[in-house]
Amino acid sequence: MKRVLSIIFIFLVASCSWINDDEGECPYGFWLNLHYTYNILDVEAAPEYIKEVSIYIYDAAGNYVTRLDVNKAELDAKGHRVRVDGLAEGDYQFVVWSGISNNEYAVSGDVGTMDKFRLSLANLTTNSKSQLPDLYYGYLSTVHYADTYSEHDVYMMKNTNQLSCLVVPSTQGVTINPANYNMKVVSANTTMDVNNNLTSSTLMTYEPFVKEAVTINDSEYGTLDGIRFSISTLRLMEKTDCRIILENKETGNQVFDVSLPAYIGTVGILYTNLGNPLSVQEYLDRQDFYSVVFFLSADLNSLFQLEVNRWRVRANNHLKL
Repeated sequence: MKRVLSIIFIFLVASCSWINDDEGECPYGFWLNLHYTYNILDVEAAPEYIKEVSIYIYDAAGNYVTRLDVNKAELDAKGHRVRVDGLAEGDYQFVVWSGISNNEYAVSGDVGTMDKFRLSLANLTTNSKSQLPDLYYGYLSTVHYADTYSEHDVYMMKNTNQLSCLVVPSTQGVTINPANYNMKVVSANTTMDVNNNLTSSTLMTYEPFVKEAVTINDSEYGTLDGIRFSISTLRLMEKTDCRIILENKETGNQVFDVSLPAYIGTVGILYTNLGNPLSVQEYLDRQDFYSVVFFLSADLNSLFQLEVNRWRVRANNHLKL
């Protein structure tokens, strides 16, 4: 009996060398672990937000090798771990996108080499009125692929933003007609490369996909009637200006034209990661939803004050909750 048990034990130990059991006690294969912690809460949110991925695989010199598409069911089944098979042993780079299967986006460059790859809006006209689907980016620098067990973390970043912009008078009893006003966001941020940098100088005008009359109760000014504009944009960059403009269609005048990253960045320094204030760009990358209230003067002809994600930005840049 002891000899039989010894033989069984040896068999079980040796089995790890040839049994391909992804979920068993004998790990096997080359795995990419997908994470989405680069958000304003600094929490793991990949299972909730990363629905599918397209992985572009390049060799160490930046030449295209293959593309791997993984759907939601596969991601969920493996705990947002992706196994990569079939590569020759060597060094590779991995560019990961989530959301590009939606027809709002398109690969607009030559995927043959990394330096020519471009991802952009599918419809590169001058206007976008869509609520853009969530878009995420991740990159794993050169790692060695071999027929042995290894795991590698890929951290994703969100490339889309939703703006909820309220325009209200700062004086009770003043009415503002939604039919007379239009808001737009203008920026050259339609095209990205494999490093997630913006590459196009062509301006895109993002227009509201929702415009509606609203009433708000403000702690400082009381009950105010105004307009809500909901606008989607691609990635916001500190060094690529993004103008937000309100126009009075009845008079043809611009009520205001302000730099959105500049005001958002002012608010961003109030947030921290591991006790350190966020830089402007880190805040822009971590935050994906902005609630901006524009308070107009009583005559509705000028911008009096802003509120960004509940922080007040006055003319002297003083911040107030």
